[in-house]
Amino acid sequence: MTRLVLTAFGDPVESIAVETTDGLRPGPGELLVRMEAAPVNDSDFLLIRGLYPERPRLPYPVGTEGVGRVVEAGPATSPDLLGRRVMIFPTYEQGTWADQLLVAETNVVVVDGDADPLQLAMAGINPPTAWVLLHRFTTLAPGDWVGQTAANSAVGLYVIALAKRLGLRTLNVVRRDAAVDVARRAGGDVVLLDGDDLGERITAALDGQRLALVLDAVGGSAVGELAHVLRFGGKAVSYAFVSGKPPAVSVLDSVFNEIATTGFWVINWLRSTPRAEVLDTYRQLAELVAAGELTAPVEATYALTDYKQAFEHAAAGHRNGKVLFRFES
Repeated sequence: MTRLVLTAFGDPVESIAVETTDGLRPGPGELLVRMEAAPVNDSDFLLIRGLYPERPRLPYPVGTEGVGRVVEAGPATSPDLLGRRVMIFPTYEQGTWADQLLVAETNVVVVDGDADPLQLAMAGINPPTAWVLLHRFTTLAPGDWVGQTAANSAVGLYVIALAKRLGLRTLNVVRRDAAVDVARRAGGDVVLLDGDDLGERITAALDGQRLALVLDAVGGSAVGELAHVLRFGGKAVSYAFVSGKPPAVSVLDSVFNEIATTGFWVINWLRSTPRAEVLDTYRQLAELVAAGELTAPVEATYALTDYKQAFEHAAAGHRNGKVLFRFES
């Protein structure tokens, strides 16, 4: 087994070491999985830098989500899992940046063996984030408007696709010109470039209607402009903070329109939700991924030994897709 291990919190290129181990054997309740693909996420960099809620004991095998095939099943596991493709839950109990790994049977779900492994590898964090954002925080009905920032991000694109399936309409804000076409091609009903007159353009696009829900991954002023046109008692939900700025929701909207702001982290959902519900959600989402209804763009794949180049690419601004490690079968 070859894997990447975090040896000290700090710069990702300097803090990671390659570790090789032989003779992995699954214990009771464990599976040995040969990995096919695993994405590099912004949250992985936050963890490596020591800026994430998860601060594991070092050395720590890194990588949060991914997909692979079960090559050996330990005692007290389901015998029919051998040879099956499984998606790894992002529980931080195993590192997925590895060509093989040991994982508890309770931390996997069986997925389509013939579907694109790159798309399935990205299904552990962002698709359930989009799913829960659209189902937990308010009651939505067909025809309702959902506003969001970072609409060209993986979560943003999943939100657009899932909203379409629910009969919802999306008002999407992006921060650069090239992202406008990305969100439009994905099916965004309205796509607006952030700017000084954003609030006026949002109001014009809605034409007297109001948003039922606002989803924010950026912070700053754009979410405040969206929250200003929320319906009475509406919610603005933050699930990331790309700009590093707090959501600038007006106190006047909070007081007079009773707008509520809250946050969401998919790991809390994963840890607090009954297992049957988690499995059902992941199975539904994996089926949509396998059918091509939920997709995220891929910009590049790298071998594990090229991790420094992968990290530099993933950290670069203005990417048009995700960066993943891909492992030879």
